[in-house]
Amino acid sequence: MADREMQRTIIEPNGHNFQYWKDIWRYRELALNFAKRDVTVRYKQTKIGLGWALISPVINMIIMTFIFGNVAGLSSEPGVPYSVMVYAGIIPWTMLSRSVQGGAGTFISNAGIMKKVYFPRILSPIGSAMTNLIDTLISCGVLVILMVIFHFLQGFVPSIRIVLIPLVLIWALILGTFAGLFLSAFNVKWRDLNHALPFLISLGQYASPVAYSVNANFGDKWWLPIYCINPAVGVLETFKWCVINDMKFNTMAFLISIAWTVAVVPLGVHFFRKTERTFVDIV
Repeated sequence: MADREMQRTIIEPNGHNFQYWKDIWRYRELALNFAKRDVTVRYKQTKIGLGWALISPVINMIIMTFIFGNVAGLSSEPGVPYSVMVYAGIIPWTMLSRSVQGGAGTFISNAGIMKKVYFPRILSPIGSAMTNLIDTLISCGVLVILMVIFHFLQGFVPSIRIVLIPLVLIWALILGTFAGLFLSAFNVKWRDLNHALPFLISLGQYASPVAYSVNANFGDKWWLPIYCINPAVGVLETFKWCVINDMKFNTMAFLISIAWTVAVVPLGVHFFRKTERTFVDIV
């Protein structure tokens, strides 16, 4: 019988080692296990199960359409029903916000297993991000149904750019996850952030163009460049542009959000790697 090659795990003190990144590939199945665990915990002992991934955004869409479209009287993008525009904003926002929360809380929620065994800690937020993909796929299916319904009711025709939606969702996933990794370093030291973050994200939903159109309502405002500093604006506007045929591409918001993404990826990795070596002494 041929001798098996013994597998070795090398844990190097240097945060810039290559062995760590090799281990990410070696332990890649662990990310899937984290994703399965998160889905099970999220929908455990629920009657509807994954149906909540469908019901929650739909109810959110109805409420926001009533508040911003009917009560506030804000304008929609040309040629699109207000509810479709709102739902097209909810999908990337949900992906972005959940990815931020999942990454920021990774050291707190997984402290038990992280203290016991070695594995690349970054696999935990990657698994959480994969969980968000499942909910997002369900939400995209609902968006297709809405577009079909309003096609027959009001003649709505989506843009051919809809094929670019997967790229925008990957962008939202990357931006949210690495922003969460950046915040995770501070969440370990200051637990107040863990309580404040859900509240801040709730406020961010209204400070971002989830339920209203930037071009139709604020296109001529002097403070629009300041508003576009919000990294979520470019992601949400680009997603809506992929759906809505007559919507103008928001170049400024797109470039600012791309710049945020380019900056937050290395910063997120740096602070996450720096914190994972010492968090056991704090948590």
